[in-house]
Amino acid sequence: MLLSALRLPTSIRLTPSWVCGSSRSFMDLKSLLSSLNDFASLSFAESWDNVGLLVEPSPPHTVRTLFLTNDLTEAVMDEALQKKADLILSYHPPIFRAMKCVTWKTWKERLVIRALENRVAIYSPHTAYDAAPQGVNTWLAKGLGACSTRPIHPSKALTCPTEGAHRLEVNVSHTQDLDKVMSAVKGIGDVSVTSFPARRDGEEETRISLNCTQKALMRVLTFLSQNQQLYEKTEILSLEKSPQSKLWPCALVLGAAFYKE
Repeated sequence: MLLSALRLPTSIRLTPSWVCGSSRSFMDLKSLLSSLNDFASLSFAESWDNVGLLVEPSPPHTVRTLFLTNDLTEAVMDEALQKKADLILSYHPPIFRAMKCVTWKTWKERLVIRALENRVAIYSPHTAYDAAPQGVNTWLAKGLGACSTRPIHPSKALTCPTEGAHRLEVNVSHTQDLDKVMSAVKGIGDVSVTSFPARRDGEEETRISLNCTQKALMRVLTFLSQNQQLYEKTEILSLEKSPQSKLWPCALVLGAAFYKE
């Protein structure tokens, strides 16, 4: 968990809306929200997510101390109040579903009460920070080495899988590399492997396709990350059964593709 009190303007670029005192700087909440949106627009967030300003004290509200956290719990709120925070930026939204009342009964309701009583705003970026250029997803993709990525979009699988919760496909150019990859993945349990000829950019390659469990997928990815010279392209698909049937008449696919530069 990330817990830190950030004195402005430690990591936020100075703008004309800043007012600088002799010992510290401060910023109007609305101006600060505009700067946060410039960094990662809330339009990047998923439709199901609850992002943006979740708790707003009565205006005008001045922010002198910005408190950062991964999850806003009651213990984190205690620390934020000790640091005299004016705004809490919580990566995960502490308020996700609609509240029918605000009482002292549940911890999430208590967070709202304490924030308002102490004039502390709460802001959550979540998936907006994930999808923003150079955001969380870009940072995670760097662990795969030099590659370009594209967003995940729902589609239908071309074939109906009979086993496994995930499908991973890679392109291999050379016969000796193909033998190494096939030997490695076949040695991992809970993996079903097939291969077929493929062409990419006019070059003859072999496409390896395997269905596997999530645990086996982690082992396959570990092998690939340690042997990046063996393959040219990777696609990871999450397979889901059709809600209309207990069988596999179709599979919804959430795919993430990685192309080595």
